[in-house]
Amino acid sequence: MSYKYKKNKGFTLVELIVVLLILAILLALLIPSLIGYITSAQKKACLVSKAGLLRDLTADEIYELEGSGKYDTAYLKSLAEKSEYKCRQGGAYDVSRGSDGSIVIVCGKHDKNYDFNMNEALSYIIANNPDIAKLIEGYMNKNIDSSSGTGKAYENLLNALGQAGFNAGQAGVNTWSFQGKGSSYYFYWTTEDISSKSPGDKVKVIRYNSARGTYTAGYVAVRRETLSASDSSDGKPRTYNVLGRSDSDWTEYTGVKQSEDDKKNYSKIYQIFKNMK
Repeated sequence: MSYKYKKNKGFTLVELIVVLLILAILLALLIPSLIGYITSAQKKACLVSKAGLLRDLTADEIYELEGSGKYDTAYLKSLAEKSEYKCRQGGAYDVSRGSDGSIVIVCGKHDKNYDFNMNEALSYIIANNPDIAKLIEGYMNKNIDSSSGTGKAYENLLNALGQAGFNAGQAGVNTWSFQGKGSSYYFYWTTEDISSKSPGDKVKVIRYNSARGTYTAGYVAVRRETLSASDSSDGKPRTYNVLGRSDSDWTEYTGVKQSEDDKKNYSKIYQIFKNMK
């Protein structure tokens, strides 16, 4: 009896194409999940590293200064550069002060911004810098605008913020305005850059009312102002955009109710501001 054996055949071209298509689909489904897992793991590792650096810097500051002072920002940054705690993706961390004066560690790769209270930063330097306290007292019926660029009062205030370790720009604050009103003041700040805005354009802001101790999310119209030569650090007058100063320029945001209790809570108002369009 004779037997005939069939010769085994390999995959046909059509079958190979089908297999490759299935593999491609599976990879397309798996890759986003894998990337998400890797990204999440990197962020967690970064958080652990930031916590280690914060612990070391805080302990060093307390030990070396015996709890009676604070390192300036430049020295904190130099310590961060030398530290073993770094982000594997973003490198050495940037260091500044939070609005309450605490040390803040920021990763250039994983941190976009953080919840920064400009009024707390202002209050901190007023309490700790006699020159700034005197400057603010003298501006109770005047205005200090970050958009002035060369304003003497602006530069003094900016330098004091920097020396204390506050970095508003790093926190995403692109424009702020101190507006003295008799014995009190309004303090506005926003993530928006108003330099290219047209007069009348509305920008979202947080407003602090020192008379009431309240924060409110709302909109302010952009206006044009001229800085006199005597108030300018370069001795030249300058016209620039400002956050409007009249009551008619201000509109409280009504998309979400802001109760009087809410307005005493900066974090609640910040969350409303963050979600405004």
